[in-house]
Amino acid sequence: MLKNTRSKFGDGLSRLRDIFSRRVITILAVIFIIFLTSGGVYLIVMQPGAIASSSSGGTSFMSRGSTTSQTSTESMVAFFVTVAGLAGFVLLEGALRKSFDLHASRMKYLMALVLIILSIGLMEFLFYAKLH
Repeated sequence: MLKNTRSKFGDGLSRLRDIFSRRVITILAVIFIIFLTSGGVYLIVMQPGAIASSSSGGTSFMSRGSTTSQTSTESMVAFFVTVAGLAGFVLLEGALRKSFDLHASRMKYLMALVLIILSIGLMEFLFYAKLH
């Protein structure tokens, strides 16, 4: 009877190891770091609104002119732009590995460059729009 209990416990432990492999833990850690760097702690502590009033009397998804405050929408935009840049770097790493399929490697390389350039450009635009 004790032997049967151990095997059931061992099966559950092996399933748990399959779920939380190194790759899954690494992906979760990277997503957590991106969440923190895109303003996740500020969102949790300050609980800002989704839009802010602008100086011209309208509304905007970005609180302009202040680098110490942000809206929740601005944080989500920064999160997804950062994830797009990271996906570009992952594709770039895959394209630069040895491969016998040169066409697929070129396509990965081009997609990676587009994602990286697009994410850097969008981050620069957001930074410029926030300060001006």
